[in-house]
Amino acid sequence: MTNDAPFIIAKFGGVNALAQAIDKNPATVYRWTYPKEKGGTGGLIPSASLLKIQAAANLLNINLSRPTDTPSYESDPSQPQQFVHWFRNSAPYIQAHRGKTFVISFSGEAVRDPFFSNLIKDISLLHSLGIKLILVHGIRPQLEARLTAKGQTGRLFKNLRVTDKDTLELAKESTGVVRANIEAQLSVQFANTAVTGTHIQVSSSNVIVAKPLGVIDGIDYQFTGDVRRVDSHAIKGQLSLNHIVLISPLGYSPTGEAFNLRSEEVATAIATSIKADKLILMTEGNELTTPDKTLIKQLTTHQAESLRGMNKLIDSDSYLHLQEAIRASKLGVERVHLINRKINGGLQLELFTRQGSGTLISIQPFEDARPARIADIQGIIELIRPLESRGLLTYRSAETLEMDIDKFHVIEQDGLITTCAALYPYPEDAMGELACIAVHPDYRSGERGKYLLQLIEKKAQALGLAQLFVLTTKSSHWFTERGFSPAPLSQLPNDKKQTYNQTRRSNIFIKNLAL
Repeated sequence: MTNDAPFIIAKFGGVNALAQAIDKNPATVYRWTYPKEKGGTGGLIPSASLLKIQAAANLLNINLSRPTDTPSYESDPSQPQQFVHWFRNSAPYIQAHRGKTFVISFSGEAVRDPFFSNLIKDISLLHSLGIKLILVHGIRPQLEARLTAKGQTGRLFKNLRVTDKDTLELAKESTGVVRANIEAQLSVQFANTAVTGTHIQVSSSNVIVAKPLGVIDGIDYQFTGDVRRVDSHAIKGQLSLNHIVLISPLGYSPTGEAFNLRSEEVATAIATSIKADKLILMTEGNELTTPDKTLIKQLTTHQAESLRGMNKLIDSDSYLHLQEAIRASKLGVERVHLINRKINGGLQLELFTRQGSGTLISIQPFEDARPARIADIQGIIELIRPLESRGLLTYRSAETLEMDIDKFHVIEQDGLITTCAALYPYPEDAMGELACIAVHPDYRSGERGKYLLQLIEKKAQALGLAQLFVLTTKSSHWFTERGFSPAPLSQLPNDKKQTYNQTRRSNIFIKNLAL
């Protein structure tokens, strides 16, 4: 790791950010940039601080390689091409998100984090791209700190706080301080960023009408409340002025009472009320993973409900976030994202790359499996050409694909054709050929091929076909695992026998379909 002070300070986002990361006085960090004759270190970081800096960089996923280790455009011609590739792939997302409304919820832990400014920069960037933003913040650690300072202990039942009069007053204080800090952060003029020279207007108001939660299982929650309704008209009015709307976890009754609310519940209520395009729940790192610790990137609402029932999630933040995601999805929010806020740039990775960084939950599968259209031909060509060049698929020209497009089905993800397959019926023989099945290399870890095969089988059954056959040179085991059996050439339809390519020596597999 380099000890170049200006370089590392820039990597962390400034003197104050680095100082907070390693628990140093900002004046000390700034002194590292001074010449030695003026009492500084001559632009070098003392060796005693390097270990702390490296640990903080690892936590924030910051690359601290030496500038000389970073290939320049001149020494590595691939570097600009990588940028071009990234920019081309992100541009459709920028266009798609412009003018859309996102509700972003983050915890009080995020607000007090030394690197909260990184999240604010990402939020400011979204705003600069024309995205309408509603921010909902939490206050849990701030309220806990005030309770501790007063010698009081907070009471929680079923992950809900019992809010008495004293706790309510402390909640109001915490809300005011947190809101002011967020507004201050959003007012910062970030140099050398996408929002340089811009001024962000922030609106806060009493748009949440609340009611008391009441008594549940014998526990009187007092001033802990539930969202009764959202003044969506007021929120939309503020958004129309190009303001970022900032909402605190407090609600008010028509009689003038205030209630302490869960920030995640508030975010869900707002997202469903204004029919937001996305609800984004920034989590504290408890990501949804498979048993082998692989991040779950996509879930339908039904799948999420099954996952919620797992015992290991009960009484965890993951359970609460998942619960709100399911509720929002059922109430009409098309896409809900769970994103680990501790991932540096996680918000951008999730919104502007196909790979994402979190978990997407939606009523319908994220990917659209559908009949192919003329507009899909180029995407199909890009998918099958590498397989054709390796001799795994028979070559098909653009003209051939255009004539046969009604026989193809595809799976599409954000404009990218990830999977394709074709069904060529032979009605006289009550058979159909499964052909040109291909899956994008980056998406072969899922079961897209299996899903599309099932779709093709259903279409064949609808056409009254009793059998499905396939010719393959390399994937015999895959088809065997899915119910296909080896068969001789004699069992193929007569028309197919005449066009069978003897030089390829493709293996023949047939599957009986249930009618």
